[in-house]
Amino acid sequence: MNEGMTKAGKNGAAPARQGPSLRRLLRAMRRNFVKKYVKLQNAYIERRGGPAPRPRGFAPLDEIARRAQKRTDISDHLVTLFAEALTARPRLIVELGVRGGDSTFVFERVAALAGARLVSVDIEDCAGASSYPGWIFERSDDVAFGAEFAPWCRARGIEPAIDVLFVDTSHEREHTAREIAAWFPHLSPQAKVFFHDTNLKAVYRRKDGSLGIGWDNARGVIAALEGFFGTRFDENAEFVNVRKGWLIRHRPWCAGLTILDRVPGGSRPASA
Repeated sequence: MNEGMTKAGKNGAAPARQGPSLRRLLRAMRRNFVKKYVKLQNAYIERRGGPAPRPRGFAPLDEIARRAQKRTDISDHLVTLFAEALTARPRLIVELGVRGGDSTFVFERVAALAGARLVSVDIEDCAGASSYPGWIFERSDDVAFGAEFAPWCRARGIEPAIDVLFVDTSHEREHTAREIAAWFPHLSPQAKVFFHDTNLKAVYRRKDGSLGIGWDNARGVIAALEGFFGTRFDENAEFVNVRKGWLIRHRPWCAGLTILDRVPGGSRPASA
């Protein structure tokens, strides 16, 4: 028998193979099933209801809490982003990835309270995402922009020392690794870094039990962080770790949020 020929079955007929059209049909059926399951689960959560956000008496926080009522892939993290970024007392905030403007909505309020500059970067035109006077939007590939960030800042009278860095772009491992290499040299000694989508899957779960449809990025963002820190993380569980002079905190819900804080005293051996 020629190597290129298909081996016959017991009855002499070649075994059936899935052609491209059949594979597409199966993928479409699977997607439809997932969408229906997500819709049913979310309808159940809606019927069950939940407590409305209680006013905190602080306008920026109340505005963010109200925005977080609309379920998105980042809605569970908006209040956390506000609180964490505000405690950093930033002078410069850099946001990589704007999309629908949820994170921009949070960071412009942090910037206004702290008197900080906010720089947002996206490859799409997101120039209308904010009206904050201290906001600058740069339409660019964020890795390429990171390479010229220091002279770009100096030309505008900005100290190129980032106190809060937010990363929410392609979600791919190699690109995230390049972002770390491009942007971490610009971090200030007291910097705080947020990585969104560190638990991204085809279907993700929010804290209230509702579901959202994502995509399988082969653990792209969390895998890039594993490569940087030289360790393995379980992104499906909440965890706290310390590696290479960073305190690492992870929230697994709502596609995942991982927060990095500088450890006082810098990097120390594991035995310490």
